Amino acid sequence: MNESFLHYLWQFQYFNKENLLTTAGEPLVILKTGTLNAHAGPDFFNAKITIGKLEWVGNIEIHIKSSDWYAHHHQTDQAYKNVILHVVWDNDRPVVNGKEILPTLELKSRVSESLLKEYKKIINSSASVACEKMFASVNELIKISMLDKSLMQRLEIKAETVFSLLKLNKGDWEETVYQLLAKNFGFKVNADPFFLLSKSLPYKIIQKQSKLVQVEALFFGQAGLLSTRTKDPYLTSLCNEYSFLAEKFSLKKTQLNIGQWKFLRLRPANFPTLRMAQFASLLFNVKSIFSTILSAGSYQAFQKIFHRQTSEYWQTHYRFGVKANRNVPELGRSGVENLLINTVVPLLVAYGKHKDEQRYIDRAVDVLLSLPAENNSITRKWHSLGLKVKNAFDSQAILELYNHFCQRRQCLNCNIGISILKPDK
Repeated sequence: MNESFLHYLWQFQYFNKENLLTTAGEPLVILKTGTLNAHAGPDFFNAKITIGKLEWVGNIEIHIKSSDWYAHHHQTDQAYKNVILHVVWDNDRPVVNGKEILPTLELKSRVSESLLKEYKKIINSSASVACEKMFASVNELIKISMLDKSLMQRLEIKAETVFSLLKLNKGDWEETVYQLLAKNFGFKVNADPFFLLSKSLPYKIIQKQSKLVQVEALFFGQAGLLSTRTKDPYLTSLCNEYSFLAEKFSLKKTQLNIGQWKFLRLRPANFPTLRMAQFASLLFNVKSIFSTILSAGSYQAFQKIFHRQTSEYWQTHYRFGVKANRNVPELGRSGVENLLINTVVPLLVAYGKHKDEQRYIDRAVDVLLSLPAENNSITRKWHSLGLKVKNAFDSQAILELYNHFCQRRQCLNCNIGISILKPDK
């Protein structure tokens, strides 16, 4: 038994309400269940009930045992003074709220055994998707509504990441987008060192450079990837440039070291040296990355931002001193799509929320609808269950559905789980 199941029972009133009485034997009528509270404080706000002949309007608090009221120290919390009903599974002791006994409803004798059995079956399932055997029977509209809910939740979470970074950067959107973009240029394996690199090398310094080789020198030097042991004229020029710029901008104290970068088991196209060269070319050619992204009005325009040719050296090299057998390709389609999903979309959502302008959020959704669906073990899992995944909107939604709801067994917060657990099914 857990409280989320009790929240579910109360929210949908899935218990026997005939001759409803409080534990004190007073007649109880539920007129309004209230609004579920996802934050601190009572579990449901603005409920309406009658106890005896009196009508009460206030909040509902839910616990497995009534004694949990004291275990959670609600008796000393002013936020709980307006609780009008304590809903519990087991009333193991009376609760005093203020100077009065708190009216309590005990549920354990009012819930059907079949509903309890079905709930335990799903929650205790060993399958990665607990409802996978019943999934096909769920109405398609319910599935669609849950994908919408999951996607919006995922966008909210990503927007909060942007806001957290924006706060650290004291409201500087350009610096924030630069750092977010840097992290995503690391493509998971090197995301952390790329982010640290951006923190150690302010975007304002990058914007001041008039030559691409200067931007490259700043990135490679600050990353700790310049070594004079390799005989290479291009590398020598970078070392010279970095030596001057590092002194000018006092950068050496925050320099990373080569051990922080991962090359092992990576395809050459994902080597951090090549990604850094691609990032340098992008930032040299796009002087104001935040403003440029914000002004892009179409999916094609967003794509064009990231398709930038690297300097001549990196068209034939994946790393210093080792010439490739063939020309090195530009940042590929999947790489650009990754940047759109993980940088552009969260940025547009965050900025839309910041400015209270829905058009930016709509633009973010349009980007996801224009992108092909991601292909990974999670999307393939849902595909095997018969869920149609048409675009990145769908794939982002099912990633959130899987990671936040399925893996955490939040079935009672999922429209699909709620549909399966209806008592009349």
